[in-house]
Amino acid sequence: MWRSRFGKSLVYISGRKEVDVSNRTDKIIRACIGRNASAQMQFYAMFCKTVYNSCYRILLQAEEAEDAMQEAFVKAFDKLETMGEAAPEAWLRRIAVNTAIDKLKRRRPTCARIEDFAVVADNEVSCDEEEISLKVAEVRRAIACLPDDCRVIVSLHLLDGFDFGEVAEILHIREDAARKRFERARKKLVASLKTITKDTTQHFN
Repeated sequence: MWRSRFGKSLVYISGRKEVDVSNRTDKIIRACIGRNASAQMQFYAMFCKTVYNSCYRILLQAEEAEDAMQEAFVKAFDKLETMGEAAPEAWLRRIAVNTAIDKLKRRRPTCARIEDFAVVADNEVSCDEEEISLKVAEVRRAIACLPDDCRVIVSLHLLDGFDFGEVAEILHIREDAARKRFERARKKLVASLKTITKDTTQHFN
């Protein structure tokens, strides 16, 4: 009996037929491991927005984020067999941020253009949630204003959900150093938010 990463077993009758099929994602992953092109396209469609967003939050340039996303999927398809029991989205996110960080290290320092700070929505947001949308936009603008090292650690911990141990591993630093770096970044983010909120308030008054 084979157990899927989603905790559900596949039951066989005389080794001939699956009676209880694991969820669709798990089936797609197994087909991808077998190099099924159609399954790979389905897998890509399921997770491309998440992977793109993770890359974009670090790189802040659409073209580079697209390149990093494509590179991340190539890496993922090459080592899907190593996923084990990990959740596919979290596993892909890890590959995406590592790929984006590598690109960031090779890039000359540049200033983020706030007006270009746009990500693909993981979920649709209701149009009548204006106040919430405004606050989300302000946070995104504030993150865009942060220096690269601060933006990366804020994105990893707050937006991608990695704990400090994972952040430390990704950035190749100690966990206590990751916590200190995040705290410095958080203070800069708060200061940036205050400035943006003040500017927004004055604009509408």
